Amino acid sequence: MKPSNTPAATRRVIELGSYWPYQLTVLADRISRHTAGIVKQYGQLNLSQWRVMAAIAEQPGRTAAEVVTITPMDKGIVSRATKALLAAGLVRREGSKGDGRVSHLFLTGPGETLYQSLMPRVEAVSREIHAALSDEEQQRFGALLGRLVATMSDPTGP
Repeated sequence: MKPSNTPAATRRVIELGSYWPYQLTVLADRISRHTAGIVKQYGQLNLSQWRVMAAIAEQPGRTAAEVVTITPMDKGIVSRATKALLAAGLVRREGSKGDGRVSHLFLTGPGETLYQSLMPRVEAVSREIHAALSDEEQQRFGALLGRLVATMSDPTGP
């Protein structure tokens, strides 16, 4: 690797240990890894499949495009996850009555059962993190995080 040509006296660096965007990325990665381990061990799903199921469980009838909009996944990943869930009989697709090109996604009986069995284990990850905060801190953190997400534009968005 080529050393920096910037003199040491003027060279600036980001101190990752105190740079909150980096710390937030580390936290998100740890949450994802914990969640992925749970859904793999107890549901034989990957994280993308779990996210699709969670999006459909939250609002039955969502389209794949709506799942892409609310999750941090691109349409190719959502498509592959949806196909796997359809093949496993965990999700069913229903054509839109208003637009034949659109289909809505629903959990099947086995999909709902699996979702309900995984949900408490996944929620435990959140409880573990929240245990480090007081009730007031949890509320403030949630509100601040929501504001930050709303403020930061999606670079891949419209």
